[in-house]
Formats: sequence, C-alpha cells, structure tokens
Amino acid sequence: MEWTTLQHLDLQHVARGILQPLQPHAAAFHHTQALVAAAIGTYIIEFDALTGSKLSTIDIGSPVVRMSYSPAGGQCVIAILEDCTIRSCDFDAEQTCVLHSPEKKSEHISSDADVHLALTPLQPIVFFGFHKRMSVTVVGTIEGGRAPTKIKTDLKKPIVNLACHPRLPVLVHFHGPWIGFYCHHC
Repeated sequence: MEWTTLQHLDLQHVARGILQPLQPHAAAFHHTQALVAAAIGTYIIEFDALTGSKLSTIDIGSPVVRMSYSPAGGQCVIAILEDCTIRSCDFDAEQTCVLHSPEKKSEHISSDADVHLALTPLQPIVFFGFHKRMSVTVVGTIEGGRAPTKIKTDLKKPIVNLACHPRLPVLVHFHGPWIGFYCHHC
C-alpha cells in the first residue's frame, strides 16, 4: 500500500486557557465524506481529511472516551464521555444534545477504558456496552427519541466487542470465543 497524501491537523489552538498542551484521545472518520473528527480535552474538532483544514469546533462538556460518526447521515458524531453520558454533536447545526445520562452520577470511566459502541444506519439508535459487562444498552440518537433499554445477554459471558450489520437489523456481540447474534426490531 502506498500513501497518496498526508495531512497534519493543527490542534495547537484548542483549549487555549490550559497551561500544558493536550493530546487527542479519540478520533472518527465519516462513513461517506472526507471528514475526520478528533477529540481533545472537552472539544471535538472536525477537519477536512483531504486538506487538513479545521471546519468546526464544539465544546462537548467532558472528555470523550469513544466516538463515531452517525451512519444515518449528516455531520453528526455520537460520543460516550468520561462521565458516562452519551451526547450527539451535530456539526451542521453547531449544537450538542444529551442522549443518555447515567443513573448513578458517580459513574466515571477513564479515556483508556474499553467501551463498545455500535451504530446502525437503519434506525436512529446506538448500542453501547462496557467491557466485561453482561448487558448492552440501546439509546436513541435523536433528542426525544427512544428511551434507554437494556438487552441482557443469554450466554452469561461478558461482552468484549459490538458490531451492527449495515443493512440488516442485526447486532453482534462478542464474548471471547463465543459470538452472540441479536435481531433487534424497534
């Protein structure tokens, strides 16, 4: 494989009031457009992947642990934050909204924690689960959408990864050597 282009993304001016420079800790590529989003501190910055130009910056309120562009279209990133909140970040509308807030406000995850996230283009929902736990939570990706629902796995094995089929209503969760399939109809 040969590299056709290399872009350096300028992150110097993000979070200017902080004395020490911050390092990016999460990134996501858009599914169909030449866009990349990078999380640094409490900010998500969107860049043109071909030119390296910064397109937008949004303060999301807490550091991002995991994020992905929504496959449903547009320039919307779904992010799981350190405080266990799930937020959508719409770069077109330049706004964010809380999709899910944890039951226990004391819950906190570090940026190196394994949190699994799976999105489907079929419906405005996100599946997420914490590494080595026995359930997956389903949350709507639009404000006022689907209320959080827990899916308990039937294999009594902890989850180690999640994936959604791009065209069928199927969620796959991995349990080490075991794989479980769920047909999910909303």
